[in-house]
Amino acid sequence: MPVRKSLVDRAIEFKSPGRIPIWVDGDHIKHSDILTYDLSLPLEDDPSKSEWGFARIRGENGEFQVPTDSFLPDWKTVDLYQPPQADYARRLAEIPRLAAVCEDRYRIASYGLSGYSVYSALRGADFSAVDFLVETDRFIEVMELIFEFESQMFDLLVRKGFHAVEFCDDWGPRGTSKITLSLWRCLLKNYYAREFRLARDSGLHIWFTTSSECTEFYGDLKEIGVDVVRIEKPYDVELANLGRQYRGKLCFAVRLDELITMQEDDEINVQHIFDCLAAPNGGFIATVADNVPEKKIARIASIAEKIKYQR
Repeated sequence: MPVRKSLVDRAIEFKSPGRIPIWVDGDHIKHSDILTYDLSLPLEDDPSKSEWGFARIRGENGEFQVPTDSFLPDWKTVDLYQPPQADYARRLAEIPRLAAVCEDRYRIASYGLSGYSVYSALRGADFSAVDFLVETDRFIEVMELIFEFESQMFDLLVRKGFHAVEFCDDWGPRGTSKITLSLWRCLLKNYYAREFRLARDSGLHIWFTTSSECTEFYGDLKEIGVDVVRIEKPYDVELANLGRQYRGKLCFAVRLDELITMQEDDEINVQHIFDCLAAPNGGFIATVADNVPEKKIARIASIAEKIKYQR
């Protein structure tokens, strides 16, 4: 029986896992119950750029970042633009290597950046903050290309043995103008709902990573099929309020490494987050960035082993 996969399934589906599952990106997979596979590709002739054409930038924690410069600065360039090809031979080329270390782990395929984040990277911070208001038809036209590109992979991912697909998205530059919840509902919600429905019908769980500014979207994300919301900065979120609204409805994958100081209060801090967000029978997964020292990862694993769900 695939024990680690079952552990993650039980956390997501509120079926009383024996302990908190741990998701460690990168090289320290021996500590992880989850294996992550990056579906995004660089351009073949320029690895510094995404297959979409914009700059391929990773932050200090290894996550892809949305570049602020515009790759498609006017609608003439948009008209001439060709989206990436599926190119499955190259996109899935790393599967045999990872299969050798995967064992019984739960497997997530991640887009790196998806949805509106891809749009923002294509059009740049300034245009993407206003296009949906002043060029609504053109905005939807480009978004449909992005959704179509993402949606074509779901059946193949299931055949390749993946259990979930992760979308990494938010709705505008942080601290400046962005799509409000009401406008997102009007313009984009149906597109996201259709995409998520296709993924779920294929047999995939939906994981969604977004900025901490977008917690007001969580109810709608749950409604349209999201199983797990990934919280990268728990110290930026009103955890108690979030738990009151969504505990037992959404599973939270919470990044813990920045909260770990290797002091006695580490366990108290993690227990507090767990108590805020976890239901008695599930709904909490610990996540760790891929650049974290192994000693800290082992500390998190030790704490996760001690904190128990109620049965």
